[in-house]
Amino acid sequence: MSDKQESDNAEVVQTESRAYQPAAVPTNKKGKFARHLKRFWWAYLLVFLCGVVLAVCLTIFVGVPRIAQTKVNDAKLEIQGVNVLNTKPDSILLQINSTITTDGSIKANIDGFEGVMYLEDLPDHTPFLNVSFPATNGNKHQQVNISQELQIQNHDAFNNFNVWFAFNETLRVTVEGRTKVKPSGLSTKFGVTFKKTVTMKGLNMFNGTTVTNGKINISAKKGQPNFSATADIPNASYFTLDIGNATFTNFIDDTSIGNLTIPNLLLVPGSNKVAISANLDQVAVLNAVQSAKYCKTGIIPVKLQGAAVLNDGETLQYFLDALGAHNQTVPMDIGSIIKSSLGTTIGCPKSS
Repeated sequence: MSDKQESDNAEVVQTESRAYQPAAVPTNKKGKFARHLKRFWWAYLLVFLCGVVLAVCLTIFVGVPRIAQTKVNDAKLEIQGVNVLNTKPDSILLQINSTITTDGSIKANIDGFEGVMYLEDLPDHTPFLNVSFPATNGNKHQQVNISQELQIQNHDAFNNFNVWFAFNETLRVTVEGRTKVKPSGLSTKFGVTFKKTVTMKGLNMFNGTTVTNGKINISAKKGQPNFSATADIPNASYFTLDIGNATFTNFIDDTSIGNLTIPNLLLVPGSNKVAISANLDQVAVLNAVQSAKYCKTGIIPVKLQGAAVLNDGETLQYFLDALGAHNQTVPMDIGSIIKSSLGTTIGCPKSS
């Protein structure tokens, strides 16, 4: 074989040897990950997109409702006036003037809802009224006014409220209901609980009531009023109450001396000057004012206890319970009333 042929065969062998040599494979971790990422990029993109969607969902469906509930919790409810009118045994006309104040940081619409009212300090929290509250929003300051004819669904609870309201200087009433909030820019509504406890002033058993211009009529026929006067009844609350004809049994030292009536009583906030008339046991009153206990001043603490409340001829049990649950004490200057009416001074009897 010639030298040229040997040389050509060598080149062929070398070429074939290079052709079958395996390519270099990266052995470092960075290289392996790069090749893995190149093959499975779509899986990583899918995981990333799922994470973004999950984060958005958590924000919308968990974060936003929590924020909405927090803002509702932080809102302040103030009541400026309450009217209880057109009072009937089973229904009332309820009018509430109130305001809701927020920080105004979130724009949102709040649906109207059915709410209940109950005494916060009675453990059972039995609602005494169901009220429809109007739609509102998240503005800083807004008026919320209600005027509704309401059926009294739970008479015991409503009677209890009126007893508490008449007796206490202050009481706490909670308004509660479920509603929905729609934040501005979102199409979804989120459920929230509206719950506000308001501390309000009660009637405090009309503490501070005074009686003036008293007049005794000794010529009145039996069964007819023999006493008349003007009573100034303070109402420390912001309630206006259409009570009707209220009759009270009067007591001196736990002894009944007759009945007193206030006709067509519409109790408004502040001072209420009303005409009163009474059918009294004049002998019992005279004996009391001459007793050693009262003869020096002539001033007698007369206790009044609700005996009847009628409006349009129907008994209003919720007001009767309120006025009859506790005695109200009113100091009356009986000595001066006798002197101005009869021209006679009643003093202490002379000792023997």
